[in-house]
Parts: sequence; structure tokens; C-alpha cells
Amino acid sequence: MKWSAFKKPVSLLMSAALSLTIVSGVFTVHSSQAFAASSTEETRFLQMYQQLKNPANGYFSPEGIPYHSIETLMSEAPDYGHMTTSEAYSYWLWLEVLYGHYTGDWSKLEAAWDNMEKYIIPVNEGDGKEEQPTMSYYNPNSPATYAAEYSQPDQYPSQLSGQYAAGRDPLDAELKATYGNNQTYLMHWLLDVDNWYGFGNLLNPSHTATYVNTFQRGEQESVWEAIPHPSQDNKTFGKAGEGFMTLFTKESNAPAEQWRYTNATDADARAIQAMYWAKELGYNNSVYLNKAKKMGDYLRYGMYDKYFQKIGSASNGTPTAGTGKDASHYLMAWYTAWGGGLGQTGNWAWRIGSSHAHQGYQNVVAAYALSNPSGGLVPNSPTAGQDWTTSLKRQLEFYTWLQSAEGAIAGGATNSWDGSYKAYPAGKSTFYGLAYDDAPVYHDPPSNNWFGMQAWPVERIAELYYILASNGDTSSENFQMAKQVVQKWIDWSMDYVFANQRPVTDSEGYYLDSLGNRVLGGNNPAIATVSAPGEFWVPSNLEWSGQPATWNGFSSHNGNPNLRVVTKNPGQDAGVLGSYIKALTFFAAGTKAETGSYTALGSQAEQLAKALLDAAWGYNDGIGITTVEPREDYYRYFTKEIYFPNGWTGLFGQGNTLPGSSAVPSDPAKGGNGVYASYTDVRPAIKNDPQWKYLENKYNTSWDPQTKKWTNGAPEFTYHRFWSQVDMATAYAEYDRLINSDQGGPVEPVAPKAPSKPNAVAGDAVVNLSWNSVSGATSYTVKRATTSGGPYTMLGTTAQAAYTDSNVVNGTTYYYVVSASNSVGESPDSPEASAKPASTPIPVQGNLKLEYRTNDTNPGDNQFRPQFRIVNTGDTAVSLSNVKIRYYYTIDGDKPQQFHCDYAAIGSSNVSGTFVKLPSAKPGADYYLEISFGAGAGSLAPGANSGEIQVRVNKTDWSNYNESDDYSYDATKTNFASWEKATLHLNGDLVWGLEP
Repeated sequence: MKWSAFKKPVSLLMSAALSLTIVSGVFTVHSSQAFAASSTEETRFLQMYQQLKNPANGYFSPEGIPYHSIETLMSEAPDYGHMTTSEAYSYWLWLEVLYGHYTGDWSKLEAAWDNMEKYIIPVNEGDGKEEQPTMSYYNPNSPATYAAEYSQPDQYPSQLSGQYAAGRDPLDAELKATYGNNQTYLMHWLLDVDNWYGFGNLLNPSHTATYVNTFQRGEQESVWEAIPHPSQDNKTFGKAGEGFMTLFTKESNAPAEQWRYTNATDADARAIQAMYWAKELGYNNSVYLNKAKKMGDYLRYGMYDKYFQKIGSASNGTPTAGTGKDASHYLMAWYTAWGGGLGQTGNWAWRIGSSHAHQGYQNVVAAYALSNPSGGLVPNSPTAGQDWTTSLKRQLEFYTWLQSAEGAIAGGATNSWDGSYKAYPAGKSTFYGLAYDDAPVYHDPPSNNWFGMQAWPVERIAELYYILASNGDTSSENFQMAKQVVQKWIDWSMDYVFANQRPVTDSEGYYLDSLGNRVLGGNNPAIATVSAPGEFWVPSNLEWSGQPATWNGFSSHNGNPNLRVVTKNPGQDAGVLGSYIKALTFFAAGTKAETGSYTALGSQAEQLAKALLDAAWGYNDGIGITTVEPREDYYRYFTKEIYFPNGWTGLFGQGNTLPGSSAVPSDPAKGGNGVYASYTDVRPAIKNDPQWKYLENKYNTSWDPQTKKWTNGAPEFTYHRFWSQVDMATAYAEYDRLINSDQGGPVEPVAPKAPSKPNAVAGDAVVNLSWNSVSGATSYTVKRATTSGGPYTMLGTTAQAAYTDSNVVNGTTYYYVVSASNSVGESPDSPEASAKPASTPIPVQGNLKLEYRTNDTNPGDNQFRPQFRIVNTGDTAVSLSNVKIRYYYTIDGDKPQQFHCDYAAIGSSNVSGTFVKLPSAKPGADYYLEISFGAGAGSLAPGANSGEIQVRVNKTDWSNYNESDDYSYDATKTNFASWEKATLHLNGDLVWGLEP
């Protein structure tokens, strides 16, 4: 790497320190000399946070949903700026994690997750609306009916042929056992935030935001060729009697009304990645950490072939149905999808994975968090931890296999060549049976040409390198692969990234050396530059040639001399810049964590990161960091490209008929027999956009349809994409956290914030206290009073966010506050927490014993799910019809309730439940569930047990419970164990346990 690639400018200095005032949840920034100066990077992060959260700037909808962009006239992945994606939600979480790190206020993170669960995770989050209403009918032995993928949209709809029988889904049973149902806890990828399309939210009409989808027709279908359609299709829109389904698949009968959702695996993985960092930075609310675990549990469906075919079995063109984990490639595929029926014939459901894995979607940090106890987010399903352990190594191997000789990462691999399980081409390189694909999933434009698909995933590898090095793991094979990939990638990328200089290129976007020659790859090229103070430049596109060698393990990897890349088209993509800076930052911090000081390359990476951050700030227009974008592809707003089969006509949500009266015949060379419509034929409301007249005039005066060039310049737009702004904001925060703080840097120390969310738990002559960790705190002081509000006396200090007070008297209520301290000073006190210790009664123990467990990792959702086993420890048989179980809990809003027995070894029909309200509330209980058994349950012989009994309870309005303080609930009991806080009664007498 040449140091001459950039010159580090003098850092911009703040003329005055900044103080922050919170007004209605939004930051107001104003100068003050009284507040100790923060670092430049911390200040800029908080300024960008204010810009993003200021309602006047328009990043969020009235329902609090982040828009893809402030601006509306755009077409990229979403085809309208006020759509949103699961990607945007995942970035929102990351923003709030770092805000929590700086302020100690984690409520914003929890509010973001709540909004995500409400609007883009299609589950009943407690409002009584079932958004996966028929998932319980899913048959894991027959997940879906096969339909081939095709190269052109014109070849659709695809026949639901069942040519290849689907394999067996091995996850469904354990997910049901763990969570009580199989309703997928993942985000749907696309949301029409303001109902711009007009379809409306069928299953939750109170929400303006509507689940929609676009891409459904093969690798060549671009955003310009996609047809937006509702994800909940009761045939109100689309073709009469068919809805939109017959544009994509065909069957012998008219399609049934149905719902269907598609998940983008990278977004949910990023959400889990954000929660991992929240936990590392002091967040400890188990309710939301458990939600991240649950998301990771279901995210494993992204590891499976589309139709659960055995991995590698289709290399000769004849796939074999998988029987379980043999259908898992253990990578993050492009998507997973699931759906089912609506209406009276809706007693069916389906599920698919994806056969195609793109390198840009892998997330090694999420895999680490979900597999390693040190990661802290291992899901509760029995095989989830091992699956993610395998996935972590597999992803690192994948990157090693795909890394070019220069250092860039090539496309990916597939288990279904051409999307129809064709035989692999002769000589095709493979990875664990998957075939190499330089542009998996989509070809318009090729999916691995954009530099962002480099910066996103390698930033995560840089994070893992830093995590492992910080934990002292510098010898494992996983560490060696992470280090090799990120080090080689950083070395390559820094040759083509510039701060305060502009690279010299030719008219086709190729970088030039000092002699004017094109740079066509190779190691450490010397790019010609001109001075350009305040500018930044990163690559936009890559050209690929060759392929990697077939993978035979890390120890035999040869560095891929035959896989090459040419780097092109320097641009000013602020979103890519943010991810790239974080990759540099984590890599630099990782070299220091590994060796004790920055390596030469690590030092260069840190200095380039700083120079890029300083240059980028000059592009902040008061709303965000953005640059002017020439959009040469926007002529496609006016071309006829959207394919409709012959005779297909239907109603779009904006009131127009599809394909409209101005469609033109399709190109028979593309395999179809139909017509093409334009973007405006399908979405006429776009003509009402305030920027439409500008675009239309530019097209009429500058676009030459013969040369296909913009003769007077392409239309230019300035976009404030939410994810892009968060990427830049978090780049400032991560640099400050990892570089400034690690070095002692330019940060002037300040006293810590007050601890938040203190919790006091009483025991027998003891109170156990805990609270959220505070950034910058070196110790905590615990104070106590016997009167609420004090005065408080100091009990002691601790370096941990927990304390045990054993100097208490049973029967007395104690009130606690905690402050945080460091060398600068002490914080204000935390909010107050109280507890009343009490002696522990001796539970009754007769000749029956109750064993209990729970796999319910979300104590704040709308159901609770205890599981029991009754053991006969006596020497005579006991009739179960004479036995009752009582489980004590708080109802958290008195509403009618429903009992379900999901499974019982003695037969679910032999198990019933009733609800009894206590005459007066007890600690942790105002109700108990009484479980009884019918005559068909039989009797328990001496020494025998009843087998598993799985029950589930909900309120009829599906409002939430809060189990965390329930008397009979214990989240730690994930395996059957004796449990005295649920009781057994024989012929009306208490024979086991302890009543509250």
C-alpha cells in the first residue's frame, strides 16, 4: 500500500464545545463553553443523530417508520423513496445502539425494536391481528411445490409442476417446541410505508404501512421490470379471480387467496449484529436480547436450499430431496419465504429457502453472536447453537474461497444452476457442492459489480477480526481466515480510495497510472491523482474474470491466482463510504488488539479513515451527508420493459388497469408472448411527484434514444437515504469508540451518565441488584434507604453492574439508587428500585414431584408456554384424573383468556385448563392456571412420569403478558428440573411445591 494514496489533512476543530438538550426525544444542538469538549467524531455522530431524528427533516413516517429516503422520486431496490426495507430497520437499530452507548438511554433502541415488531415483522405482536393466520397448517414433510426459475421475466409465470419433490424441513418441530408455534419471527423485506401503491393492509387495516413485494421473476428482472403487488392477496386487486399470483406462477386451477412474505437475510442478521454490540456496550434487558435470539433461531431458514434439496446433489442435473440438515449450505442465502391461505380454504401453508448465496449477505458477527457463549445470543432451540457454529466457519471459508488474487471478494455460489437444478457447466468450481456464480441472484446490473457489496460484508469481517483479537483468540482457524481476508482486502481497497485527492480516470471509468495507462488489476498499483482538498472518492464498480479453485479446506487454499478483478468508476457514494470507514476502523483497532500496537497497514487504515471522515463532513447539508448523483439509468422510467403475459389484465392499487392501453408487443427472443408496459403505465401516481417535471423535461431535451446517451447530461438528484446516513453517523461513532478511546485520543474525559433500569430482586435475607452498564464508568456506588426518595446512605462500590446486599432484615422494604463514577466525577443517581426480602418457606414434598421447563425466551409477548412433567416418587400408582397442576402468574391487564395444550405424551385431548383469580394479589401472582387431566390420561405407576405436557395461554385480545416477574416463571430452566413454585394437588390436597 502506497502512503501517497492520500494525504491526511489537519482535523477540523470545533470553535466551541457543544452541549445537547433533549426536547421531545429529539436533540437540539447549541454552543456552550460550560460543557467539557467531546471528540470531533462523537460530536458529529450526535449531530447526525439529531438530523436523523428531527421530524422536520422527514426521515420517519407518521407511524414512526424510517423511509428508505426523504426524497420520493427514485428507483433502485425500492422503486419509490417512501417505501422502506428491512435493511433500513436494521440500520435504525445500529444507530440507537450507539446512541445508547453515548447517553446510557437504551429506551430508543427498545422503541425501534417495538416499531419493527409492529410494522415489518408479520406476527401478532399483541394487537390481536394474525398476520400469518394459517402457518399452523404447514407440513414440514412437504414444504412447497417446485416451480422452476427462468432467466427472463418474459418466461413467467412458472408452472407449479412438482417436478422435484421438496425435501424435509428439519427446523419446524424444534421451533414449535421452543416457541409454542411456528410463526416466523423475521422481517418481510419491503413495506409501502404510506400505502402509495394503494393496496392497503388486509390483515391489519389499522396500519397505514402495507406489506408488498416486487421482484419475483428471475435473475434478469430489474427494478425497472418488476411489478409491485400486495403480500396479502385476496384478489381485490390484480386479475379478476386470480389476483397477482398468475403473473408469477401458474397451476391447473385459479390460485387461492393467500398471504406470502419474503425475508432478506442480511437485514435480520444486521439487526442481530446490532444487538450483539448493544450487549457488549452494557445493554442487558433480556426481553429484547431474547427477541434477537429468536430472530436468529428463525434466520436459520436462510441456510436452506429453496426446496430443501440435498446440497450438491443437483450437480449432474438430478437433485435429491434432503432428509434434514443435508439440505443446509450453512450460508446466508438471498432470502427465505413463507406463506399460506386466506379465507375459508386457507388451511394450508408453505415455506422455501433459497439456493443462491451471495457473499454480500454473509454476516460473521451475527453468526459469532448466535453460536458462541461469549457472543451471548445463542438461541434456545436445541440445534441452533451448533448450526450457527457451523455457519460461522462456513462463511469464513466462503470468503476465503471467493477472495481474488488482488483482494476483492467475488460473487457467490448456488445449489440450483439457472434456478432449475440444471447440471453444472463442465469445469465449474465448487464449494461444499455449490457451484461458483460470479453474479448470483440478479444480472441487471450484475449483483457483484457494485463496490458496496464489498464494503458491507468485509466491514463485518473486520469486526470479527477485532472481536476475536480482543478476546485473545489469535490462533484459531476462524481467526486466521478472518485476518487473512480482511488484511488482503484492506490492502487492495486502499489503492483505489482517496481523501483530498481525485483519481485520474479515462472516459470509461478505468483508473489510470502516471503514464496514462489503464490499471487492470495487480497488487499495489500507483494511481495518478490531482489535488482536491475536501473531496473523497471510492470505487463504484468491479469487472470480474476467471474463477476460484474448488474448495478443499483452508490449509490447501492457493490464493486464487486465476480469479481476478479490475476496479473502476470512482464515485462519491456516501453510504458505501460509511461502511468502508468502519471496515478501516475495525481493522486498525483489530491490529492493535492483536499485537499491542497498530501494524503499518493498520496505521494507514486508521489515518485514511480519519481523513475520509473529515472530508465527508464537508458534504453535510444540515439534513445529512449527501452528494449529487447523476442517474444515467433514469431513462428507463420512460421505456416499455415491464412484461405482462398475453391476455393478462388487472387492477392496480392506484386505480389504473394493467398493463394499460399504451403497452407494446414483447420481444419473442426473450421467450414470452405478451406486452411491455412502462414504469408510469404501472405506477401513474409517480407523475404527481414534485421532481417528475424536472425528470421528464431532462429526458425530452437530453436523452438520445438512438445512441442511448444523455447528450446534455444525465438528470441529477440529491438523495438522503436513511441507511446511508446511519452508515455515516455510525462511522463517526465507531471511530471515536475504537480509535479515540483506545488511544486516549483527543477526547476530553467527562463524568459518566446515570445508570439506567436498576432492578432489585429480594431473597431470604438478601437483595440482588443489577443495572445497565454505563459507558466511561470505572465504578458504581450503591446507596440505600428505608423510605422511598431517601435520604440514602452508601452501601459500597463495585466495578460490575451488579451488587448483592446481604445486610438486610426480612420483612423490611429497602429502596436503592446507584451512581456511576470515573476519574472526572460522579453521575447523578439512577432511578429508584425497591425490594422486600422475606424468609423462604419450606415447600411441601409428598409422593409426587413436578418438573418444569420453559423455552419461552420472550417474557413480554402475548402468550406464555410452561412445560411440565409429573413424576411418581411413591410406591403406589396414582390416577392422573385426581391430580391438578397450579401455575401462578400476573395477568397484566385483566382480560378473558384461552388455554391450549400443544402437546402431551398422555394425549392433548386429556389435558384441560381453567383460570382462577386469587382473592388478593400475591407477589408475582394474581391468577393461577389450573391444569386437570381426564380419565384417558391413565395412571402413573411407581417411578414413572407423565411425559412431556406443553401448554400455552393467551388473552382473547392478544395483549401482552409480562412474565419476568411471574411467580412460577423461571427463564433459566430450559431443561426439565424440579420446580417448587408450581404446585401439585392430589384429591384437593397440596402434595408438592410452595404457593405464593
